[in-house]
Amino acid sequence: MLFLSLPALGRAITLLCSLTAVLSASAAPTAKPSPDANPLPDASSSSPGISPRAVPWVARHGLTSAQYQSTFNSLVSQGYKLTYVTGYTYNSDPRYAAIWEKSAPYAWVARHGMSSAQYQSAFDSYVAQGYRPRHVAGYAVGNTAQFAAIWDKSPAPGNGAWVARHGMTGAQYQAEFDKWVGQGLKLVHVSGYAEAGQAKYAALWERPSDGYAWVARHGMTSAQYQAAFNTYAGQGYRPVRVSGYVVGGVDYYAAIWDKAPSAGWVARHGLTSAQYQAEFDKWVGQGFKLTVVSGYTIGATGDRYAAIWSK
Repeated sequence: MLFLSLPALGRAITLLCSLTAVLSASAAPTAKPSPDANPLPDASSSSPGISPRAVPWVARHGLTSAQYQSTFNSLVSQGYKLTYVTGYTYNSDPRYAAIWEKSAPYAWVARHGMSSAQYQSAFDSYVAQGYRPRHVAGYAVGNTAQFAAIWDKSPAPGNGAWVARHGMTGAQYQAEFDKWVGQGLKLVHVSGYAEAGQAKYAALWERPSDGYAWVARHGMTSAQYQAAFNTYAGQGYRPVRVSGYVVGGVDYYAAIWDKAPSAGWVARHGLTSAQYQAEFDKWVGQGFKLTVVSGYTIGATGDRYAAIWSK
């Protein structure tokens, strides 16, 4: 297996667990074909869609905290599970983009709008109840960081080992990355965000149950991300995670690629809301499903999106 990393990875505050795990969905209050050719300002959607796999799914973006909670409650009551969420700001007010799908074989919980301390407390509580983290997104609100996260009771792959960290500087992230990859774990999720004007990272590693090669990069400018994207796509990799974040007015990207088989995929970044919506409509209309959406803010009102669609 191939493991690569670039600039600094990020302060380990969460904890290491070895779990294999399964309650009923909890509506927690909180909250290739084409490479990424020209970094289109990425799109987000406010349109529902039906997965090519016949699993109903819904995506929304640009939601205020209240709108997100209302949408969350409505969809969960209809049997949907939150599978992806990202936070960002618009006019200094938190906004959310998220994906739900109607497939929840394991108990799950989700929270948003948490401070670092609140996230840690929720993490400790849920892990003690047999949950494991499946997704975490850090995002800047003013000069501080907030978190949105999803936990569930699904069995962990491999031998059940997993690791979660947040609040890491670039150097701390790199050290954690090197440590856990050196012990045979795979990076499965990374979120970049700004806190007090500094890049920070939250990440999840798991013991892989397959032997597909993978690579990861972080701290990339838009041009660097596009160059890496082109290189890896040319080598047969597909993007499986992308996180856009802004530090000092500059947008950066952290991403993961792997060589798992795929029926087709499309990735875009740097999309305005309108561009994201257009891309969303285009690819969903061609039978693709939105699997990743990352919202971030350039300037006070410049919301941008990075996204991945797959078949």
